[in-house]
Amino acid sequence: MIFTWSSKKTIPVEVVNKSLDVGVTQKPFLVTVFEAKEIASNSNAMGPLGGLDLTGYSEYRLILHMAGTPGTPFVINELFGPAGGVDQVTFQVGGGEIAASGVLNYRARFDIFGPKNFFIQIKNAGPEPLLVNGTLYAMM
Repeated sequence: MIFTWSSKKTIPVEVVNKSLDVGVTQKPFLVTVFEAKEIASNSNAMGPLGGLDLTGYSEYRLILHMAGTPGTPFVINELFGPAGGVDQVTFQVGGGEIAASGVLNYRARFDIFGPKNFFIQIKNAGPEPLLVNGTLYAMM
């Protein structure tokens, strides 16, 4: 590598720091679960379309941005198995209420129980609709 000053004098530069190996073998998996999805009152939304195969991943983080009437309650579930099938299993992973400002940024780390055909479901338990954007982040 050559570094040149404004005086046009060339000075050789040697890189002495080696790359730091932190043991990450694969890139994290980031998927949009909901994109500007409106959930009607006393209804739910499930995403992503088609489900996910999270085989091999071990850490999961869900990031949601919700907007709606302050105090609107919601419940977040994880589902796995064939969508709508009798053997689809549901676990509650979180919940809460829309903040007084009408907006809530929700972040949670959780475990999953079945890596194939994985879905996130959000139930709007309030009388008014709410809007949600959401991302799932998975690491090996």
